[in-house]
Amino acid sequence: MEIKLAMFIMGSVLIIVGIVKNVIPVKFNEGIFGKIEGEAENFAAAMRTNIGSILIGVGVILFLNRNVLDAHESKALVFSVGVALSIFLLSIIIAYFRKFTKDIPIPPLVILGSLVVIAFTSSLGSKVSNMDANFIDATDVDPKHYKVEFENDYVRVIRIKYGPGEKSVMHDHSDGVVVFLNDQEAKFNFPNGETVNASSKAGQVMWAPSVKHLPENIGDGTLELIQVELKTE
Repeated sequence: MEIKLAMFIMGSVLIIVGIVKNVIPVKFNEGIFGKIEGEAENFAAAMRTNIGSILIGVGVILFLNRNVLDAHESKALVFSVGVALSIFLLSIIIAYFRKFTKDIPIPPLVILGSLVVIAFTSSLGSKVSNMDANFIDATDVDPKHYKVEFENDYVRVIRIKYGPGEKSVMHDHSDGVVVFLNDQEAKFNFPNGETVNASSKAGQVMWAPSVKHLPENIGDGTLELIQVELKTE
């Protein structure tokens, strides 16, 4: 599951469950412990509202940060919440074996269990891509000059080739390494209007940080290079 969707679902469910615990704490307790008499009813209700408030707080953290943190930070947060919910779920089960409850309450078991599954499957899933939703893939917008030669979960190898005077359209590259196959002269145009000319030699290897640009071959010969883009940080 996509991590932002997981944060949305987990945050929403925790907030809703927390609100229910605060609105009807007595009925919630009766569903688990049965009828509670005297002052114990109020004590149990207070405990239930406190637990509900904690769940609301965790849910709000997930919900509000789903579009703020990067993918790695989001996965770390979701994994941590998954561990915390696992401990909470385990405490409910242990309470039954310690004879604190007559039965293991099914609704919390199902809800918490589902959230734990979502947390771990989304946070421990596929590798995190450096490409965000606004990423303009050169191989999509300019297949004439950019061809994928190899790809797996970790890297993407692109062959880049421009004829004399040819230029591309504005696009993105993620972090990676560039290997120049021949001597070349290029001009790079950036979204802010800045332009930079660059010369490279055949066999030169360099680190290429993530960038958005529009390249142009300003040399007399063919410009050709291999770019290895990393999919993980």
